[in-house]
Amino acid sequence: MRVLFLAHLLPLPLDSGGKIKSYHTLRILSEAHQLYCISYLRGGEEIQMAPELRKLCDGMEVPLTRGKIRRLADIFGSFSSARSFIISRDYRKSMQDAVNKAIDAFKPDVIHIDHLQMAQFVDFNGPYKTVLDNHNVESQIIQRVAQTADNALVRAYAAMEWPKLRKYELEACRNADLVLMVSEQDVESLMALDPDIKNVYAVPIGVDIDHFQPIKRVAGSRNILSIGTMHWPPNVDSMLYFYRDILPLVCEQASDCHLTIAGQKPVDSIRALSDDPRVTVIGYVDDDKKLSEDCGVFIVPLRSGSGVRVKILNALAMGLPVVSTSIGAEGLAVESGKHLMIADTEAEFARAIIEILNNPQLADDLGANGRRLVCEKYSWERVGDRLLSLYNGLNA
Repeated sequence: MRVLFLAHLLPLPLDSGGKIKSYHTLRILSEAHQLYCISYLRGGEEIQMAPELRKLCDGMEVPLTRGKIRRLADIFGSFSSARSFIISRDYRKSMQDAVNKAIDAFKPDVIHIDHLQMAQFVDFNGPYKTVLDNHNVESQIIQRVAQTADNALVRAYAAMEWPKLRKYELEACRNADLVLMVSEQDVESLMALDPDIKNVYAVPIGVDIDHFQPIKRVAGSRNILSIGTMHWPPNVDSMLYFYRDILPLVCEQASDCHLTIAGQKPVDSIRALSDDPRVTVIGYVDDDKKLSEDCGVFIVPLRSGSGVRVKILNALAMGLPVVSTSIGAEGLAVESGKHLMIADTEAEFARAIIEILNNPQLADDLGANGRRLVCEKYSWERVGDRLLSLYNGLNA
């Protein structure tokens, strides 16, 4: 089939969970179908990496900038509009024109909408099938921010935004011929919002099990490691929460522990944590595997978000012992105490970290079981089989 792939993020470099998922989805589809990819291009390293996509398929990129003036106009505009800010901030006429021209010239059998934000460029009544590839239940993320954010203004904004986003999200899902979610839990969450949506299926995020091989960790490491995009609000909130409410409890019983926060574009509030000698903030790293060698425990203390955390899959594939909240491990077929430790209060989270740091056998067992799980359920080979099977059903 001829597939027009609309990417909200240029899926290179592979420096975030969303990009990793998008890249491998594009790769898998390109091996079985004829693809044309249109992606937003945000500048920087993406400009240098864009030609790499041509190795997978033909396509083009559309520049996207989010200046302060435009951002403020979109925010204030959303106050007086029923339209979601999360959606409207990424509308550009240049993208609409590019999509329209590609439809006329490429004549797709299927339009693959990668991220909800790209649905606004698609006429769902067109002469093609539509696949809406949701990386999260997007409105659920904003709803959780409204419930957990420390900043009162952020909570107020999120409380206003999430109902608008949910209305748009459900409408797009109703209109699409096929809706993909990253977990059965996300399928259930979406269908609980509208039981009449019948075209929803789970295609999990995968992990490159050949690249992320088990690593030999530094014996006796007391390093508490976090890796994640450090400008994404749920990740920022999680680390500020951990530093403020959990790390002091850990230090009471493990005074020699150290916290390392890695991830691209850390915001100022995260960078400021490095003023504490117990904390290192290192920003973007090229090699997660090298950094993870000095890891006593890998943490995911998320309080908001949705979907599946690629960083947990990568950590499990490397055999790292992981402590996560229930929200952090959401959508994964994991068992607490077997594949990782799940803890949802400050005291429980601190206790799980200390238990792993003080019990090397437990750390090794969790790592081995986690590795086994991702090999069985989350390799990209298995994910690809599932995705292509659903695509074959579009012709039925």
